[in-house]
Amino acid sequence: MRIRKVLVGMAAVSSLLLAGCGGSGSGTSENLPKNAADAGGMDSLIKKAKEEGEISLYAATTEKSTTAWVQHFEEKYGIQVKLYRDGSTTLFQKWAQEVGGGVDNADIVVQNVYQLWQDAKDEGWITDYRTENYAAYDYDKVLPGTGLAGKIYPLHQSIGAVAWNTEVTTPEQQELLREDPVAALADPAFKGRIALGDTGGATTAGNYANVILHQADRYGWDWLEGVADNEPALFESQIPIAEQLVKGEYAVTFGTDTLYNDYIDDGAPIEYAYPAPTNAALWMVGLPTATPHPYAARLFLEWASSDEGHDLMATYGTGTGSRTGWVDERAIAKEPWYSAPEVWYGMATQPELQGEGFADFVSKVNATLKK
Repeated sequence: MRIRKVLVGMAAVSSLLLAGCGGSGSGTSENLPKNAADAGGMDSLIKKAKEEGEISLYAATTEKSTTAWVQHFEEKYGIQVKLYRDGSTTLFQKWAQEVGGGVDNADIVVQNVYQLWQDAKDEGWITDYRTENYAAYDYDKVLPGTGLAGKIYPLHQSIGAVAWNTEVTTPEQQELLREDPVAALADPAFKGRIALGDTGGATTAGNYANVILHQADRYGWDWLEGVADNEPALFESQIPIAEQLVKGEYAVTFGTDTLYNDYIDDGAPIEYAYPAPTNAALWMVGLPTATPHPYAARLFLEWASSDEGHDLMATYGTGTGSRTGWVDERAIAKEPWYSAPEVWYGMATQPELQGEGFADFVSKVNATLKK
């Protein structure tokens, strides 16, 4: 059984075989409800969930935003949420090893790597469950061609953006960035002033896939060579880049909008612009096939995919919502320079990224940047 495992760090990216993992997991959801009606209605589902009393949430979203988010669920239903938090790939590996060993610890999983959800679907680790708010999501738009509709539900989105510090960039540099933020990264004017994150992250990998593969006729590998010529500083995480960009240690980065919205709200000298189109790293919540608290898990999925649960996570994550009808009321959207993104959701089905192609692509990007 093959799991696409992106090795976090600048050294390498590879696919691993996790020995001993059973293809269908350690349990079944065959006799469990596939929707609230199967559970006898929402009142019955709530009663059974409260009898279980707790859920175990495996989440790759930040601890601060996730803790604030689940507190609303706990207060509403009196059900305790036990949180395990880690990055998407390491969290997924932990879950995969547990399932393969016949241990079902996770009631709900939240992460943002399409390829890992596809692996979970193929191995039978996530199950179909149609929440009452299922129709609020346009799966053909946000998860095109993945076969994941009803197995996972979208939360908020982190959108790929080129961000810069307005105090350490010249008016001429800012003009380049606003005119074409992607092309600007390969302009010699930014040599030694760029910081970039590890390509193993879902947002960063998606950013590169969008401009190198999806927009190959406009940017492509030649563009990445130009970026490498500017000798960018390479980091394992986008978080320290954001901190240093705000301080003016670097001038520009290709990262994610959600890392900068709170800084901007606090008055930091940061602007960002979206590529056209730009990649979306979609945070998604899924229900494992076998769970220790099956009814509480289903109630949590009902809540997380409801307008209330979805909008709360979008607020705490400072990202854009993914349900139909979501209204952007964020402070960042009112900034005079802000322009709403045109989002590309094609990373999950990009031909070059299928199978071993994803790891090969990430490896080539890292090798090019380190040349």
